[in-house]
Amino acid sequence: MTDPTRASSSPLEGVYTPFPSFSEWLASFDVDVELFDSFAARLTAAKESSTPESMNRAIDIATKWAAIDTGAIEGLYDVDRGFTFSVAAQAAAWDNIHIAKDDYTERAIKDALEAYEFVLDAATHTLPVTEVLIKRIHEIICASQDEFTVITAVGPQKQEMPKGEYKRHANSPFNIATETVHAYASVLDTPPEMTRLVGELNSDAFAEAHPVAQASYAHYAFVCIHPFADGNGRVSRALASIYLYRAPGVPLVIFADQKNVYIDSLEAADAGRHRAFSQFVLDRTIDTMQLVADETRTAAVIPLSTRIDGLNAALLGAGGLPHDDIDALANLLMREFLAAIQNVQAAAGLSAPLSSEVANYSGHGGSSAPGYRDVVSSPATQLQIRSAAPATAAIAVTYYVGVARPSTRGAEFVIRRTDSAIVVEAFLRDLTPVVTSALRYRLELAAQREFNVTVADTVSRAEDELRSKGYLD
Repeated sequence: MTDPTRASSSPLEGVYTPFPSFSEWLASFDVDVELFDSFAARLTAAKESSTPESMNRAIDIATKWAAIDTGAIEGLYDVDRGFTFSVAAQAAAWDNIHIAKDDYTERAIKDALEAYEFVLDAATHTLPVTEVLIKRIHEIICASQDEFTVITAVGPQKQEMPKGEYKRHANSPFNIATETVHAYASVLDTPPEMTRLVGELNSDAFAEAHPVAQASYAHYAFVCIHPFADGNGRVSRALASIYLYRAPGVPLVIFADQKNVYIDSLEAADAGRHRAFSQFVLDRTIDTMQLVADETRTAAVIPLSTRIDGLNAALLGAGGLPHDDIDALANLLMREFLAAIQNVQAAAGLSAPLSSEVANYSGHGGSSAPGYRDVVSSPATQLQIRSAAPATAAIAVTYYVGVARPSTRGAEFVIRRTDSAIVVEAFLRDLTPVVTSALRYRLELAAQREFNVTVADTVSRAEDELRSKGYLD
C-alpha cells in the first residue's frame, strides 16, 4: 500500500511473521468453488457464443477497470464507479483522462494498464512467475512515479523511487495513534522470502490448485513481504491477476469503494483467518465474470439503429434475511429494473410508426425460473412495442422477479421473462446495505438488451405485415 513507510531500526519495527506455505493456505481454503466454476462455465459459454472481437473488448474493459481503480485504492487519485465504467468503455474518455482528472492520474492509470497487459501476456503464454517477472511488473506499474515518502526520525522525507528493485529501507507502516507497526519483511529478509515465494508459486501443488487459491495466496504472500519501497499493493493485484487471466480469463478487479472490505479481509488473513481473503477474491472474480458476460451478451444484439433504419427503409420502399425483507429487496430490484427500462425507453426516442410503453403489470404468466419462487407481491414490469398501420405489429414482454429457493445454489434474486428465461441475476450483496453501482450497470445492460430485442422482433413482424399486404416483395 502507499501508506508512508518508516525507516528505522528501533523496537517499533515489529517482528515480521513469515507468510504461510501454500499447503497451510490450502488447509483453510474452504470456499464455494462449485459456485465459482458455474459462473466460469457461463463465461466460457458467452465466449463461445460471441465473436472474438466482442469478447476481447469485454476483457479489455475489465482490464481497464482493474487498472483505473488499483491506484485509487492506494490513494494516488480519486475515482468513482461512474468514472471507471465510462472511461473503460469509451475510447474518447480513455484518451482524455487528463481532462476529467489531471496528467498525473492519466499517466498512473496508463502505467497500470500496461502492467495488466504485461501480466495478461504472461498468463497467455504460461510464462513461469519469477522474481525477474515480478520486478518487471513493478517497473512498469510505477513507471511515472519518481519518488515516494519515507517517515524518518526527523519527519517525512521524499526519496527517489527505485523501480524494479527491492527496498533499501524498512517499509513497515507505523500507526501513530497506537504506536504499533505492521511488520513486513526486513531489507535482509526480503530476497530469501521472495525466493521462497517464487518457489511456492512454481510448485506442483500450486499448479494443480484452483485459480482462486492461486490468486489469493500469491496476493497475500506478496503483501506480507512488501518487497518494494512503494507500489506493493498495485503489484500484488496485478500478480494475482496472472492466475485469474489463465482461468477463468478475467483480471482481479477490486473497485476503490470496496477498499474497506478488502483491507478487512487482508487483516483477517493476518490474524490466521485465511479463508476470508480467499472468499473476497472469489466474490470479486464472480462479479467480474458476470459483468464481462453481460458485456458480450449485449454486444451480440443487433444494434437498434440498424433494425429501425431497416424498417424506415422498407416503409420508403428501400428496405439470509426474513422473507419479508428478502421480498422487499426483490421489489427494490424490480423497481430498479423498471427504472432502467424506462431510461432506455426515453433515450431510444422511438418515432412513428413505432411506439413503446413501460408500466407495472398485475397479471402473472409462465413458469417460475427453475430453483426460484416468484414474488407475487411485486408488480411485474411489462414492455410493449407497437408499429402502426400499414406495418401493424405489437409485442408485449413481461418481467417477474424471483427469489432463490433454499436448495438453490447461486444468485439470490433473478428477473425472468414470461418464458422463464433469466434476464438478470443479483446477489444479496448487490442490494444491501445499498444498491451497488455494479448492479445498476448490469440492469442498464439488461434493459438495453431487452428493449433492443423487443423492438427488433416488432420490426420483423411489421415487415411481414407489409409483405403480406403487397408493400414489399
